[in-house]
Amino acid sequence: MKKSTLILAFILLLAALVRLTALDRFPSGLNADEAAIGYNAWSLLQTGKDEHGVSWPLVFRSFDDYKPPLYFYLTLPFVRFIGLNVWAVRLPSAILGVASVYLLFLLIKELFPEEKKLPLISALLLTLSPWHIHFSRGGWEVNVALFFILLSLLSLIKACQKPIYIFLFGFSSVAALYSYHSARIILPLLVLSLSLVFFKDTIRLFQLPRLKFTLVSLVVSLALLLPLASQMLSKEGQSRFSGVSVFSDEGPLWQALELRRNHEKETFFVKLIHNRYLSYSLRIAKNYLSHFSPRFLFVTGDEIARSKVPGMGQSLVVLFPFFALGLISLLKINTPGKKLILLWFLISPLAAALTFQAPHALRAQNMVIPLTLITALGVASVFAYLAQLHKIILSCVLVLFFLILSYDFAYYYHAYFLHYPKELPFAWQYGFDQIAAYTKENYDKYDKIIISDRYDQPYILMAFFLQYPPQTLQKELVMTPRDKFGFSTVRQFGKFEFRRIIFTEDRKIKNSLIIAADEGVDEKNIVHTIYDPAGNPMYRLAVSD
Repeated sequence: MKKSTLILAFILLLAALVRLTALDRFPSGLNADEAAIGYNAWSLLQTGKDEHGVSWPLVFRSFDDYKPPLYFYLTLPFVRFIGLNVWAVRLPSAILGVASVYLLFLLIKELFPEEKKLPLISALLLTLSPWHIHFSRGGWEVNVALFFILLSLLSLIKACQKPIYIFLFGFSSVAALYSYHSARIILPLLVLSLSLVFFKDTIRLFQLPRLKFTLVSLVVSLALLLPLASQMLSKEGQSRFSGVSVFSDEGPLWQALELRRNHEKETFFVKLIHNRYLSYSLRIAKNYLSHFSPRFLFVTGDEIARSKVPGMGQSLVVLFPFFALGLISLLKINTPGKKLILLWFLISPLAAALTFQAPHALRAQNMVIPLTLITALGVASVFAYLAQLHKIILSCVLVLFFLILSYDFAYYYHAYFLHYPKELPFAWQYGFDQIAAYTKENYDKYDKIIISDRYDQPYILMAFFLQYPPQTLQKELVMTPRDKFGFSTVRQFGKFEFRRIIFTEDRKIKNSLIIAADEGVDEKNIVHTIYDPAGNPMYRLAVSD
């Protein structure tokens, strides 16, 4: 067996270990989106319908955020064979996370056929990437989309050599577009970029005898995408975009109006420099550029608690010098592979830039690939230089590099397993499995169970952990009125009601169990307390007077 094959096998084993170890317990808790995926998959298995009673949907209404369907259907066999539990929801993402490491190895072999070490370096760095590990260990649709993006680009390159791969390209592209919203912007731009960079190769796909393969694949792919196009143009699809887009934030508009008021007269020039179009354009540009900040990439990471580990950036800080060297190497564009990496790096935050939160690690997750590749180029260039030195010096430097890299990665892993659950337990809605266990045991004691909606979508977590019968849930769901963006959520099913707790009022409701988060309750009414991993009260369960 070749040495490179053994190294690759070790890297893949390491990738599996860091993504699968204690997957059911870390992240601590289960977030509402994960619970929605698992419960709806279970509902489909039980009834052939989702939680809202829709038969085998191609878009899942869920919390009125209209989720793409692929992850739900990928989860079906896991729920079928290992049950409705945390493992079943997270395993698809974790497995495809490991597979993405292998796909990256294959992709770099195609992009840089003259480089023997770069594919292995890239695979190792992706294996150790906090950004990729984080989204591989949760039930994230974006991680599935990234796998199919990699498969799509790899199969397109392969199709230039063997036309039969064009069908794999079509399948993987369709799968990516049905996986996550941002892929619908990123993937077409990446395919266009690859086609331009390798124009002489890709143009042959439209020449005989390859043309028949290309046309069949194109027709089949477009047919499969027709439901997606219909959904994106629908009221539901537009409400999804309006709820997260940068245009839903009226800040830039009011800023433009305020700046106009600072002028004595609203002249044409004033309107030219202070208007909504320019304000929103500047906001989008600011959002876009924020993703390239070294602070975001290597120091603090995302500000969203669910997408970050305290004290860590999106990449290991020790790799920053190699990233800088890789950028320098990349700017000396002399190969098609480098051109594609640069274009990917520039394209990767575009979808996230169009939303009101930035930088956004989730929506820009595909950026982990060019970030990894640029860093790998830096590492490879350093090793190439060191290879000219004495073997003893080279060996010492290599040992030192791997020791520092191992220490930085160990620090991240330590922070992920120890500090993250204790510092940000609310990020993954910790404690709902315990709430469900208590309410299930005491269900018949109370006429009503009121649960705080302080944290995101508690109803689906209760349905998940109680394994509440889908046939019953579909009939009992009571929704809130839609807000201005078209969003609504479940207010009630069965004995359960989900809303803000006002204990002075709720205590008057006879024979009720009140489950409060950080809302105040009288100590004398508390019958049970659920503590977070740091030992602090997370939920207080109280009875009415």
